[in-house]
Amino acid sequence: MMKLSALKKGVIVFLILAVLTAIEYYLGINEVPSILLWAVALIKMLLVLQFFMHINRVINPDKGGHE
Repeated sequence: MMKLSALKKGVIVFLILAVLTAIEYYLGINEVPSILLWAVALIKMLLVLQFFMHINRVINPDKGGHE
């Protein structure tokens, strides 16, 4: 599998977050059950932790350094 550059990966995650935000907005204005909003928010939180806050490096510091 082709390895993506850090910039491309960041842009892709940003676009996914933008789409999830639009979905979250749509769900919010249509008064859906709040569990759906929580699910979208949880997915967004996990993406931010994984790709922008590098949570794996905090959990496993032995793999430090940049990709």
